[in-house]
Amino acid sequence: MKEPFYRFFIRSGWPELIEAPAAIGAKFLRTLDELSVADSIFATWKVFDARDVSSLPLTQARSRIAAIVENNVARDDVDKPSLVNGYRISALAGKFRDPRSVSFTVKAGGRYENYTKVEFGEYDVAPDLAIVAYPVFKAALLAVNAIWQAPWACAQAFRSGTVSVPAQLGGLPGFRIDSVPQVPSEPAFPCSIFHIPWIAYLSPELAVGLKVTSEILTEQTSDGGLLMSVTTERFDPANPVQLRRARILVEVMIERTGYQRGRPMYA
Repeated sequence: MKEPFYRFFIRSGWPELIEAPAAIGAKFLRTLDELSVADSIFATWKVFDARDVSSLPLTQARSRIAAIVENNVARDDVDKPSLVNGYRISALAGKFRDPRSVSFTVKAGGRYENYTKVEFGEYDVAPDLAIVAYPVFKAALLAVNAIWQAPWACAQAFRSGTVSVPAQLGGLPGFRIDSVPQVPSEPAFPCSIFHIPWIAYLSPELAVGLKVTSEILTEQTSDGGLLMSVTTERFDPANPVQLRRARILVEVMIERTGYQRGRPMYA
């Protein structure tokens, strides 16, 4: 049973966009370079290559990035390439399974969900909160979105882990293992792809005419979009003031993007 902790990541998404491996690879490299400039935490990138099930230093991956993207094509249930689902490529900065590591993943070139994801820490490793800082997250969100130009992007927290719950098993008392509630202090917090948002971006088209409460910090981005922030401090999902603002922000994102409530709480 995994003890609950908060994961922190930045996600963006966009609809169908068919792209060639070389084009995806070029943007992928640009993203790693821009992140490296944004903060020293984004250093020593290694790129995963599915063909050899190995990771290559960025210096070695540059010259063959198109082939690496092709090797990372999505596959169907019988392990055949599925071009309609595009390509998924990722890189890791830092050491494997280290709380100070950062990963960058892109799923692109498909007819279905395309996305980017910057994650601090790893799936089952809580991040070092020293690297969860507003300037870093803001810079990373803007750098990634300037390249991939998604209609929305969101820095968010996700509560990961499991809990033991008393239950009747075959008529006998026992326990079952359940996922933890995302917001223990507010069970009705909306379930969505935005999880518990900290910083959010909307494109000019999605932000047109939007007015939000003064509790949410706002600024216009260089492309005419809107950046909204719950706080310029480290986001704390247990802070009632920040959580109230996050509730406002998630309602805005759901309404403006059209993502339905109640989507599975995957991260």
